[in-house]
Amino acid sequence: MHTWAFNHLDDVFYFQDACEINGIKVPFTIGVQTPTQLQSMVSLDDHGVISMDVTFGTNDVKFHLFTLKGFDAQHTKMLVTWMITSH
Repeated sequence: MHTWAFNHLDDVFYFQDACEINGIKVPFTIGVQTPTQLQSMVSLDDHGVISMDVTFGTNDVKFHLFTLKGFDAQHTKMLVTWMITSH
């Protein structure tokens, strides 16, 4: 995943490889948002709403998948970002 993240820097807004700091395990986390998704999120007006869906256990490594969707004033759904984490 480390290689993928650094080969897609335009789409990755957060990356933390799993590690241990001062005896505390830090989970793997990656945030992915394409430029189009960023523009959709920014375009939400004052009446926009952000909704989050979390999925767990649907893959062999049991990572969590967070999906954020935006809804504008006309209730149009827009996928705005994903976060994947091992914790």
